[in-house]
Amino acid sequence: MRRAGKAALTATALLALIGTARAAPPVAKPIEEKDIVAAKVKLDPALGYILVTGPERQFGVFLRVPDEASRAQWEQDRKKAFEKELKHYQSSLASWETAVRLAQQTKVKPPPRPVEPTVDSFGFEPLELRDQVSFGPMFVYAKGDRASYLEQVRPGSYIWYGNVMGGAGVPAGGTCLCMGTVRFEVKPGVVTDLGNSLQVLPHWTEDMDVSRLELQALNRKRAEQGKAPVATLATGELAYGLPASLKDWPAVQAELHANPKLNNYFGILVSRMAPIPGVLAYHRDTVVDGRTGQELASPTLVSRARPKL
Repeated sequence: MRRAGKAALTATALLALIGTARAAPPVAKPIEEKDIVAAKVKLDPALGYILVTGPERQFGVFLRVPDEASRAQWEQDRKKAFEKELKHYQSSLASWETAVRLAQQTKVKPPPRPVEPTVDSFGFEPLELRDQVSFGPMFVYAKGDRASYLEQVRPGSYIWYGNVMGGAGVPAGGTCLCMGTVRFEVKPGVVTDLGNSLQVLPHWTEDMDVSRLELQALNRKRAEQGKAPVATLATGELAYGLPASLKDWPAVQAELHANPKLNNYFGILVSRMAPIPGVLAYHRDTVVDGRTGQELASPTLVSRARPKL
């Protein structure tokens, strides 16, 4: 079994560790019920909306699959950033040449020559993170028996990256589902209702990571002591549905599809979504499309985390 770090089971599990900072692209933003009721926010037919619900506050990150427009903008921004990097290199090179001359005069060891950057080697955000969308645990849309989150986003295909908090320039924490997850389409002018499907549909008991095995052991002890089990976001029945304040907004249930492995862009803990019958399966560590039975090709995985030597 692949050993993974503790998965984020509830919003409170990581809140004390990594704070409440969140960031998002200009278009992506949370919507609160009070703004709908006050008519400060109205349905935009050109934008999409994602609704997530659960028994309590939660958090997570979606990655939008890059389209030609986002790719072109990313290339343009990368070119500008690389031009600045080259200027820094030229300045560093001039300083190095001066240092070498001084070292020759004083007969000391000269400093190493600066490494000339290339477009592929200098640090710049991956294209796949260009349109990332984060939600929670703050900015709850509606509270009650269930906590809802409504995110305004660009239409497109979105990948569930996992219960991750942070990113987009903010230190991230949580567990990415880099070894297997799902994606879904968000159409313009429509609320894509995920309900609690991302937590409830996976058969976690069939593919448990270390944190869930530990939780299972803990609940066995609690049962022996006559205590109730520790609740998680995966507790309960599958539920969809919009809050009453959104009754006039068009909505569709999200249609989940298997998605291949992903890079661990934030250098955080790694796991995978458990199998979902008819959607997501595995052949050992290979992701399988549950609809077709076909294995999905995965990209070359490169972690952004620096190894500790």
